[in-house]
Amino acid sequence: MRIEAAALARPQIKSTAPTSSGPAFRDVLQNALRHVNELQLQSDVAYHKLITGEIEFHDAMVIAEQANLALQLTMAIRSKIIEAYQEIMRMQV
Repeated sequence: MRIEAAALARPQIKSTAPTSSGPAFRDVLQNALRHVNELQLQSDVAYHKLITGEIEFHDAMVIAEQANLALQLTMAIRSKIIEAYQEIMRMQV
């Protein structure tokens, strides 16, 4: 079986540059952080409404737990991003 020189040539690698079809990563991250901040502020408002008797205890706890879970998820994602960055920085080129 004969191997042609063209078959031994390096394959052409297509560019995988990001396209502008979706929102930028920065925008997605800003919107997510803004949403977490809004949940924290809603939790503070719910706490004050609970003290004044405007809402029930269980409603305030649901709002506070939503804010808490959003913050925990944000911190977990932050930790994973930092780990990935550190792993990339350890790579040798």
